[in-house]
Amino acid sequence: MSDSTLISFSKRPPIHIGRVEATSMLDAVNVSQFGEELKEFVLAHDKANLLLDFEGVQYLSSAVLSELLNAQERCESTGGDLRLCSINPEIMKVFEISKLDSIFVLYDCGVAEAVKRFQKSLDIARDDETWDHATERL
Repeated sequence: MSDSTLISFSKRPPIHIGRVEATSMLDAVNVSQFGEELKEFVLAHDKANLLLDFEGVQYLSSAVLSELLNAQERCESTGGDLRLCSINPEIMKVFEISKLDSIFVLYDCGVAEAVKRFQKSLDIARDDETWDHATERL
């Protein structure tokens, strides 16, 4: 494993942002490290709403998709969510061909706009939950 991290994390409450620092994730070492970093982050942050920023990523192997699916499952199992943004068109095609664009929320914009969209969806979900609880009392 590399001494440097492949993902740098920051927070814009209630959203955590993971900027993928590697421009290429093709070899088994990078993929494994990427998966471990995601796993450790999600396990350390219960109910994490995580936005992964792929802005600098030019290439990735199909094994990365498996790691993303694992991370999505972990996020959901802890009450959180995983979303992706800034994906280059060539990598987006991989998500579309593999039908993973129907599993992941993929924002076709940069981080700032993706954070706004993510926040809006969280607000709508919270309002829906509030409404459901209010109507249960009627």
